Amino acid sequence: MAKKAIITMMLALVTMAGCIDKGGADFEVSLEGQLVKTDVNKGKWPKWMFGDDICSWDRDWNLYLSKLTRTEWQKAEKVLVHGHGQNEFGDMVLSQDDNGVLYVIDHPFEDDMASLALTSLTKIQKTDNIAAMKDPNNWEKYDLSKMRFWLCGDRFVVLSDSTILTIGTPKDDIRHIFSVVNFKNQTFTPLDYWPNDSTPEVLDEEKLMVYTQGSGIKGNGKGRFLYWDDSGKLAFIFTIDGTKTNILNYMYSDRLPIPGIAKIPSLERIHCCADNERIYLLYKHSNRKGEIMEEYDRKEPFPWGNTVEVYNWDGVKQHIIHLDKFGQEIMLSKDGKTLYLYSDFIDDETDPYIYSYDLSPLK
Repeated sequence: MAKKAIITMMLALVTMAGCIDKGGADFEVSLEGQLVKTDVNKGKWPKWMFGDDICSWDRDWNLYLSKLTRTEWQKAEKVLVHGHGQNEFGDMVLSQDDNGVLYVIDHPFEDDMASLALTSLTKIQKTDNIAAMKDPNNWEKYDLSKMRFWLCGDRFVVLSDSTILTIGTPKDDIRHIFSVVNFKNQTFTPLDYWPNDSTPEVLDEEKLMVYTQGSGIKGNGKGRFLYWDDSGKLAFIFTIDGTKTNILNYMYSDRLPIPGIAKIPSLERIHCCADNERIYLLYKHSNRKGEIMEEYDRKEPFPWGNTVEVYNWDGVKQHIIHLDKFGQEIMLSKDGKTLYLYSDFIDDETDPYIYSYDLSPLK
């Protein structure tokens, strides 16, 4: 009987080992990318992806819209004009609601960013008829110029037909990172989150900019939100209860470099994208050649990466993906089956590239 029990136990251990090995293989995968044809849009740089639509800039900061597939970035059409005139926009920040309506926040040009006041929010019905989208008669516009508000992030989440969740804070109260803005009632509600870092005594605009400028925010449509910052490695999932911010889980919680305190920029950074099921986090610590950055290089200051960590909305890591190319940003298709890696280099003469990756091995 004892001998039989030992044999049974050994068989169980072998079976468990086999399951663990298989689980490890599924957990960590390597993917080969396909180069997306982008020639038809030479001189344009993608900025936001909504579903399978790409919003992009030209060098004059006009906004274009087009489709992106695994093989091709289709010809982009100009939708909004950057300028000072009537029905033209300054610095634009875009989002989209569940019905496909585009929300465009307009705030001053970079030369006027010291004020950081909002000027307007425009709602545009998404359609394949570009002429209809460009027609101001089809826009729903709200004047926000009287709101005393900072807007530093380049993303926001549409909560309802009258409210948005944005990275930013009232101008007279900088000890907040997030705010809920009611653009119909012209009110904002700051949320109580402020980073718990090594410099709690520093409450100035310079520190605020570190946590807001270039940061990202995304919702899952079920009351959970993802925040990340591209100044280093900070990413967490949170919920909102009135003015309270409940942090559910940190994916990364590194302290960010504050100007005047940590003078050397971080050599490790992250970028995120997400849908309602999963969060994808690109970890960046290399140069564009794939060499690990040992020290800060002013000639090539922005890290690149090819490792993507996949989380669920509980913040539990599901997969690690090793991509065969290096990039700076990632985007996700509407059906969640394709990951796009983008080089994102508008500041020099380098032509941007996009690689697509089939995510079916993760299913």
